[in-house]
Amino acid sequence: MPNQSLRQSEIDSLQYISSMTNELVQMAEASRFPMISYLLGMAYAEAFDVLRGARPARHAQLSGNPLHPKAQAKDNRAHARRA
Repeated sequence: MPNQSLRQSEIDSLQYISSMTNELVQMAEASRFPMISYLLGMAYAEAFDVLRGARPARHAQLSGNPLHPKAQAKDNRAHARRA
């Protein structure tokens, strides 16, 4: 059962993410890339857990991606204060 606190667009995104990461896990395993397979598997598990309500959706947090534009802007502000 999908997490009731999620909007339909978020449910759709999580379903797509879990589907695609699962396919990529299989591809990485077939190509013998164990670390990539592991990391993609973690992304799959996270998306699936949020979708089924086993883990809360963290709407207030930034993406865990260090290349995320908001994360970079925040990091740049922190560096400017130190200078």
